[in-house]
Amino acid sequence: MPANTTFIIFIVALVLASMILLILVFYVLRLIKLSTKLRAKQFTKFNATAYKNQIVFLGDSLTDFYQVEEFFHNYKIYNRGIASDTTKGVLDRLDTNVIQIKPRKVFLQIGTNDYLFHNNEYIYNNIIKIVEKIKTGVEDVKVYIISLYPVNHRKKIYSRFFTTLRRNKSIILLNEKLKDYCLNNNLPFIDVHNHLIDEKGNLDKKYSVEGLHISYEGYEVITDILLPYVKD
Repeated sequence: MPANTTFIIFIVALVLASMILLILVFYVLRLIKLSTKLRAKQFTKFNATAYKNQIVFLGDSLTDFYQVEEFFHNYKIYNRGIASDTTKGVLDRLDTNVIQIKPRKVFLQIGTNDYLFHNNEYIYNNIIKIVEKIKTGVEDVKVYIISLYPVNHRKKIYSRFFTTLRRNKSIILLNEKLKDYCLNNNLPFIDVHNHLIDEKGNLDKKYSVEGLHISYEGYEVITDILLPYVKD
């Protein structure tokens, strides 16, 4: 087979493979978006029988996978975390998922999924919008901003598939901005980030499943940090 023909076949195969990959990525993103909407609708229905003046944990998969009902037995806590959610997703569902049940406390941990498409400024601005919308919608509510957690690109051989474009340097800078905002607005900022890092500033391997999500041991650490705020 002539070299030119082989090269053309290779290029065609490469283009087809790229197109198939793009289609798969698009399909997966559509499924994720649909799943997020369905979970949000479920929470809206659950709120019909939910008690008001309780505690809400709000965020993405890092909250969704946090079994708060097991870690905080003596407290009525509603977990309103949705895997794959973003700051915009939280903003869109605040009224029906959170404000509707008039919680007395909201623990907010969100933003890591935004790094796939957005920068720190976008994430920061949306987090502030979330906080302000909660405070406007619920009288006397106390909002706690929890720092974004670190990541570890080398926890597993496939960790990059999960951590993707997240960078610990960017996460640290965002946490600093959120901390300053809290100081200037008399809001509690809870630094969990620095309790989860190793000596290199990455998410400690013993606290992670695959470099992004938190292990049971990690959630034990997080619970110890959050418990005084939950009890307060």
